[in-house]
Amino acid sequence: MPTTKQTKTPTKTVAAPKAAVKKAPVKKQPVVAATKAAPTVVKAEAKTVEIQTKLVRHQNKNVMISPRKLRLVADTIRKMSPSQALSRLKLTNTKAARIFVIALKNTIADAKNNFGLNPDTLKFDSLRVDEGMKIKRMDKSHGSRFARGLKVKRHSRIEIIVKGETQ
Repeated sequence: MPTTKQTKTPTKTVAAPKAAVKKAPVKKQPVVAATKAAPTVVKAEAKTVEIQTKLVRHQNKNVMISPRKLRLVADTIRKMSPSQALSRLKLTNTKAARIFVIALKNTIADAKNNFGLNPDTLKFDSLRVDEGMKIKRMDKSHGSRFARGLKVKRHSRIEIIVKGETQ
């Protein structure tokens, strides 16, 4: 009998590839605390706000300064707002400026406290300086005629009208 040689071939054991297991994606759900209620949506109604403009009037009928001197100052502040005019007049060294500072402070305070206006929105509606009463006295040193011997002390009337919006 013939002998046959059996040769063993080395065999490698290869592990079979594992089947790829696909996992379904996990859906993340928002976490809602059990103690808090879901927020409620409230629709806000749009309100129409009417801005009212009011006029504030300040009068001083007997100011002991001539109207000409007051008009020189009034013309410089007429186009400003009252708060700007007040700061400008505080730096002006005249009697007319000191009189206007007092009048403007009173006007702004009246507008704010009595009429409820916002001081930042105030504007001059009119600023008038008129002639007030006159004091006439005779002075013999100025001449013999009546017109020349007369000293006239002029007075003024200030009228400030300011308009502004309510607060």
